[in-house]
Amino acid sequence: MKGRKDMQQRIGRRTVLTFATMLLALSAVTTTQAAAASHEQTSTIAASQPLGSMYDVVDQIGARAMWDQGYTGQGVNVALIDTGFAPIADLLGSGKVVAAADLSAESGVKEATFIDNYGHGTHMAGIIAGRTPGADPALAAKHPEWFLGVAPDAGIVSVKVADNTGGADITQVIAGVDWAVDHAKDLNIRVINLSYASGSSLPYNTDPLTFSLERAWKAGIVVVVAAGNDGRDSHVLSSPAIDPYVIAVAAAEATGTDEHAFKIPAWASSGDGVRNPDIAAPGAHIISLRAPLSRIDVEHPEGLVGDEYFKGSGTSQAAAVTSGAVALLLSANPKLTPDQVKFLLKQNTVDATPRRPMFSGSGVIQVDKAFEASQHKLPKRVQTWPASDGSGPLESARGPVHLVVNGVVIVGDVTALGTRWTGPDWTGTRWTDTT
Repeated sequence: MKGRKDMQQRIGRRTVLTFATMLLALSAVTTTQAAAASHEQTSTIAASQPLGSMYDVVDQIGARAMWDQGYTGQGVNVALIDTGFAPIADLLGSGKVVAAADLSAESGVKEATFIDNYGHGTHMAGIIAGRTPGADPALAAKHPEWFLGVAPDAGIVSVKVADNTGGADITQVIAGVDWAVDHAKDLNIRVINLSYASGSSLPYNTDPLTFSLERAWKAGIVVVVAAGNDGRDSHVLSSPAIDPYVIAVAAAEATGTDEHAFKIPAWASSGDGVRNPDIAAPGAHIISLRAPLSRIDVEHPEGLVGDEYFKGSGTSQAAAVTSGAVALLLSANPKLTPDQVKFLLKQNTVDATPRRPMFSGSGVIQVDKAFEASQHKLPKRVQTWPASDGSGPLESARGPVHLVVNGVVIVGDVTALGTRWTGPDWTGTRWTDTT
């Protein structure tokens, strides 16, 4: 993989804008037609929405109640460390992607730079902040045909670290975290979403990845990660969810329209009784944005929902829902610290079945109640877990899966750039400022 001197790029590539312009023209017709729908048609559409639709998900976690009070994520940007984004109307046409970086093995390929050729990042971006062009969150309850993510006025900073197979070396993920931290002030990044499991065998307090995430947390960025999809018998969270500083999110499945109607899917990972998921959020059968012609799109046609959307399940989706909820809280109260945000989310939940912390932590988030609690004087919350020093072997942090770049397997104490890994001293500005 060839290095790039300046990885930060604004969205302005001709190929991206041309595609987005065509889609935007098409979406404008759709939105206009939808706006003319009768009240009776709207009610029918709303009643027929599946429980995994974002129209229902925002109600399941109290996000629409936040919208009704004027809090929609405005002024908060979420760094999505993932597979990039598709140039579609509900992201580019509505101005969701405010900046992008590409640290993946595809960064040297002109046609692939920034673009989501796998499909995962687009799905996450839609859940967090996707928005049909012209859709107004204040009117969204009457327009179930619109698509709106949890925080429809939040921005997405896309940090692409994975290629069209969904694969990323651990050093690319660490570099993505470092990039987000180093550009947080310039890009107003308040949240990192990392729907990723490394497969690391290291304890959290020596893992190089958790070291970088704790650096982000200490810098004032709320870090949201997926708890894992290894099943209730796993009895261990995936890394980096094992780090007690970050917010580890389990998946819940809505079983009805009542806010208490949730169950924990059998595929959701279990904690060990000491380090459990912190919270749960809807993550089953979630309908979000589709990345046309991406690998997931082509290989899993059963997930297609119409022409624009795709259905997916996992703690990845639950983490994205939570990142959107965090953006809502921070737009309502920008002074909240990461520790306070975590406390508020954990203290304001509803139970899921089975009601066991090993599966769902404190329960399914209710962001409107967390906001109400934030209006009272909050004590200064400071987590005091032993910190990670990042001293563990890179190969152990990498886990069992190895990335292949230009026919070369990335293995041992070597980064994805082919340079020597120097431990936690490598974490910081060197990659982001000179590569």
